[in-house]
Amino acid sequence: MAKATGKGLSKIVIAVAALIGTLVVTGQPAQAGEYDREPEVTCTSERYPQFADQMADFVRLAVNVGTVVRLEGLREPGVAFYDHVTGTECYSTTEKFFETASLVKASILGALLHRPQDISDAERPLVEKMILESDNDTSLRLWREVLGCGKDDNDNVRPCTLFRQFLEAAGMDNTYPDDEGAFGDTHTTARDQVRLFRLFSSPNPVINETRRAYALSLLRRAEPRYGVDSFAPPGTTHALKVGFSKLGGDEEEWRTNVAGYVSGGSQGYDYVTAFLSDRNEEPPYIPWPRNGVARINKVAEQVNCGIRELNGDNTCWDFEDEDCFIASPQGECRTDRPLRSHRSQHWVRVEIGARLGSTMHWKLVDAANGVVVDEGDAVGGPDCVCEKTVHGLYGSYILKLSTDSPFVGETGTIYNHTGGPQDPDPDQPPVVSAGPDVTGAEGQTIELSGFANDDRGAPAVQWSVEPGPDVDAGASCVIANPMVVRTTVTCDDDGTFTIRLSADDGVNAAVGDEARLTLTNVAPATAIPRAARAAAVGTPQPWQVFRAGTPVSLSVPFTDPGANDTHTCLTDWDDGTTSSRAATALTCQDSHRYTRPGMYTIKTEVTDDDTGSGEHEVMVIVYDPDAGFGTQGGWLSSPVGAITDAPSASGKGHFQANVKYQPHDQGPEPGNGKVSFRVDPSAFDLSSTTLEWLVVTPDDKIAVKGTGTVNGEAGYGFVQYSYDADPDGVRLVVWPLSVGAYPQDTLTYDNVKGAGFDLDVARPQEIAHGSVQAHN
Repeated sequence: MAKATGKGLSKIVIAVAALIGTLVVTGQPAQAGEYDREPEVTCTSERYPQFADQMADFVRLAVNVGTVVRLEGLREPGVAFYDHVTGTECYSTTEKFFETASLVKASILGALLHRPQDISDAERPLVEKMILESDNDTSLRLWREVLGCGKDDNDNVRPCTLFRQFLEAAGMDNTYPDDEGAFGDTHTTARDQVRLFRLFSSPNPVINETRRAYALSLLRRAEPRYGVDSFAPPGTTHALKVGFSKLGGDEEEWRTNVAGYVSGGSQGYDYVTAFLSDRNEEPPYIPWPRNGVARINKVAEQVNCGIRELNGDNTCWDFEDEDCFIASPQGECRTDRPLRSHRSQHWVRVEIGARLGSTMHWKLVDAANGVVVDEGDAVGGPDCVCEKTVHGLYGSYILKLSTDSPFVGETGTIYNHTGGPQDPDPDQPPVVSAGPDVTGAEGQTIELSGFANDDRGAPAVQWSVEPGPDVDAGASCVIANPMVVRTTVTCDDDGTFTIRLSADDGVNAAVGDEARLTLTNVAPATAIPRAARAAAVGTPQPWQVFRAGTPVSLSVPFTDPGANDTHTCLTDWDDGTTSSRAATALTCQDSHRYTRPGMYTIKTEVTDDDTGSGEHEVMVIVYDPDAGFGTQGGWLSSPVGAITDAPSASGKGHFQANVKYQPHDQGPEPGNGKVSFRVDPSAFDLSSTTLEWLVVTPDDKIAVKGTGTVNGEAGYGFVQYSYDADPDGVRLVVWPLSVGAYPQDTLTYDNVKGAGFDLDVARPQEIAHGSVQAHN
């Protein structure tokens, strides 16, 4: 479990080289690569199955590139990948367990961040040294003292509960601590390490946003570094953790691991990878896994270059030739490094050097799955067909040779040639996908995630949208940027649309792919938050006062993301009449005259042409100075809960009111009157100071609104509701004027809690003694 930084490791290698003099050290793992098979790989994407299928080949290639032959058989690396952009997950399905070495320190970090409490000031320097320097001593302290893992002073293995709880929350089902408690011997799989780094790289319920950002800041600076950044896309940033340690036994073999996150760059890359390996043979004089690092880098190269290629970047691979020289008694050889070909842009040429009298059999093998794509014989002599060109290939290939000659020394070379006038295979058209069908709502910004590539690089792309027959005439859609594969679209009506992504490589006719966009209707929204009603542009305003016989102008603005919709407004004026109008400019407009005094709740329903509807209510006050007046006096039983500041208090509520319009009063303020209400023995005493309006209805209901003092303190509003009925009833509502000019949620007194504020639904409380009289 390394502590040295990359710079320190370079110094070690230089020092070792100086000591060994002329001894040559190879940076290549011995006998790496095994290409006569198709490794077990799972690659899935609900949204982009085509991308997943293509990525699977690169993961299979990575597994084959990193496979080594040992006495016990083939030793595959663990390879896993997850792309946040396309939702593609890939992993080698052998699911072999690997011991983590220092890679476990990323899991320790995750477990610490998953706890309810933040990392403490005492823990923080330990955490940062563990990640930034891969320090073992600080890691061991956190492992034992904070997470409760490892062995105690009596050599008993601790339960490691916090660490196991984190693994369960993270879905890391195949990761578990070693039975002996050593943190570097924790067992894991590449897939589980990708699950871990997905938590670091995207929002999730396991690690919150602040802690995720902290983790990424550390992992972006962690040392040493390899694998994740091997051939990573230009301009990207890399957050990673490595781990390597020497295996047990006498052989010079190491385990070498890495997991990390790649983000940014010109294509907006956003993916996670993990590469795990063991049985890396090292020269005894190299104090760290140089061959293991080289092996991991080559495995990572296939995945990083693969996703680059699928995003139109074909600059990743180099195109050097590879030689196959038969020097073995078996009379066979193969090239050991896959050579990449991009359909018509490149072709593969095989040249054979067959000795006179010998027959060479050559095979061109797809390095990802072991399939022989072409083969032939070359018979040594003047008529030898010693060259073969294979056009139209897309993939990575090796050359295999065998001979029937007892001699050795036959050779074969595989070349990757750039296209030119000799190429008989026409340039291939782009590959394009509009992605899966998508759904949403009218007016909503919908993400479009297409895909396009070409053997010449990224083709020019263009999105378009066509309304279906179920879409109303006049509907339109706006694409944020129609010339990139990932963009958004917004449509102003519901229905089914066809979205099309076309790709043009400048050589072939443009090709395209279609998907379906289904949008639902959104009902008009008329609701105005209660706190904002006083400032709303609509009319009338809540509790606005009108004299009977004067017009009440109604203006109800509404919103509808379906800008192509038409709307109808139906208004119930709460006096037995209704009216219907077509909306204009997202506004319901109407007018009405009330002939009788009262409190009226006006209800307006706006309905769009797709039957979606929204409602708006506003209550108005209509007074008439000639309608009469009211007198009242007596007491009622003030209930528990009526007084907000004394919720358990109750008592006699003594009421007195005599409010009337004087002759020639125009209103709405009554010219004469007083309202008082006192609860005994509780400390609540209302006395009116101003009167704002009086309503006396033809059916003997009375309401009066004003301001007053409570217990001698000014700053309160009140409304008193009274019914001259059998039995008579009184309700008093009081509130602090600091919360508004009319009663809302914050009340000081209400003896009929939960009742409405409209006079018709106020439900006054039956009085115990006295009377209410409406003089109309």
